[in-house]
Amino acid sequence: MDLVQQHTWGWFIAIYLFFGGLGGATMALGILGELRFKMGKWFGIGTAMLGLAILSFGLIWLVLDLIDPFRFLLAFWVKGIGHSWIARGMVIINGAYIFGVLYALAAFYGWETFKKWMGYLAMFCGFGVTTYTGLLLNANVGIPFWHTPALPVLFTVSAFSTGCALLMWVLAALKSHEADHYFHFIEGFDIFLISLELLVIFAYFDFARLGNAAVMKSAQLLLHNPMFTIGFLVMGLIMPLILEAYASTKEHSKGLAVFASLLVLVGGFLLRYLIVWAGVFQYPHGLAG
Repeated sequence: MDLVQQHTWGWFIAIYLFFGGLGGATMALGILGELRFKMGKWFGIGTAMLGLAILSFGLIWLVLDLIDPFRFLLAFWVKGIGHSWIARGMVIINGAYIFGVLYALAAFYGWETFKKWMGYLAMFCGFGVTTYTGLLLNANVGIPFWHTPALPVLFTVSAFSTGCALLMWVLAALKSHEADHYFHFIEGFDIFLISLELLVIFAYFDFARLGNAAVMKSAQLLLHNPMFTIGFLVMGLIMPLILEAYASTKEHSKGLAVFASLLVLVGGFLLRYLIVWAGVFQYPHGLAG
């Protein structure tokens, strides 16, 4: 039985997964702020466009990874949405663009009922983008460490945590009672998400302990890499959790929370890069270790 670390997917895919999830979460949380927290139409429009711009930046790296951009279209023509998560993802992403832009137009012209419907649909597609980034890796049955239900959950939780982190930067720059109120909501939500992410990580590695040889090899690669243990777990999860929890108990502590959110963003990228890096094939397939 041979165990081979994958080298097909690298930095470009990790960048795409990170910015895809960040863009979808930013759009969803930004529209939520406008629809439910009275942040005003310009906040809703601005964050929706910011999310789509981030998503577009991520897509550039996916196309670059394919070397020939026209291979991007083969996912639709050869396999179709019934068999390809790239094709399904493109449907979800196109939905995010369509409903995100329609929401922004409706908000600009004051079409309230239409704006709400488009806003909810854009939020749904934004959530779908965050989940899809995990499902894309999960579909690789040849790499058992990726082929687990915990991975899409982990990437979704992490994407919304990074979306909260980015919105804290935006909200910290705004001076209004509504912005302060939404900042503290986002701060509390991020504390919950980071706590949940730690639980999912624990469950993920508990699964790895019971998995086959390829799964255990991937887990060992991560646990022996300081970028994962110190860079992601300590600096990207535990430290921002402590800082945000402390900042939430103090007034005039936005600066501390904003610093913690920077660590969350760095940790979110490291998570995706290292999960991709630690993928291990097992040959022949199907033999348990």
